[in-house]
Amino acid sequence: MENLNIQDIWKQNEQLLDRTRKLNGQLLRELKMDKAKASLKRLLFLPISTLVFYSILSSYALCFMVNHWGTWYFMLAGGAVAFFSTWLLISSIQQIKRILSLDYDAPILTLQSNLALLKTNIIQNLRIAAYLLPFGPFVGLFFFKVVFNVDLMQVLDYNMIVSFGVITIVLEVLSLLLLRALRPKNSHERWLNFLLQGSGSQVDEALGFLEQIKEFENNGTK
Repeated sequence: MENLNIQDIWKQNEQLLDRTRKLNGQLLRELKMDKAKASLKRLLFLPISTLVFYSILSSYALCFMVNHWGTWYFMLAGGAVAFFSTWLLISSIQQIKRILSLDYDAPILTLQSNLALLKTNIIQNLRIAAYLLPFGPFVGLFFFKVVFNVDLMQVLDYNMIVSFGVITIVLEVLSLLLLRALRPKNSHERWLNFLLQGSGSQVDEALGFLEQIKEFENNGTK
């Protein structure tokens, strides 16, 4: 009789511990998920501001290209700025869409996978900047004409124009090296995470909160 009572008490304690563990897991998930949401909300500011800025810039660059039609270097400068601004604009839309479509009730592994894809989208912005590098001198022409109304090609002498070409070649080499380094497979590299401070570090914060939930759930099943 006494043995039966001890067994009943033991079962009741196990059931109580199980309910407590589930309640703690639910509370932990809610707490960490709220922190993950807060981190990703902060991240939303960047793609939204990028979207607004590059929408204006791409429109202005197209008008610039039309207004200077017939001057090849201004056409190329305006076209380059318009093209890369539009590319960054599209990338920003993809980021916003991915952030807003996150399902926080999905399994942790699914959420982690979606956040990894979001980080890949953010790295894409750095790759776009690397693609832009060889066009840097033409962006300079665009900037000086727009801001100071100065046609640098009319001001530069022959030696400066040669230097212009050399700088373009150097930037092409640098662009290739950067594109080789800025690959999604390097997303865990420390130097890349340093570059993403303020523009992608929020994803790592959210991933860290999800990892804590995953560890608790895994320990609870052991």
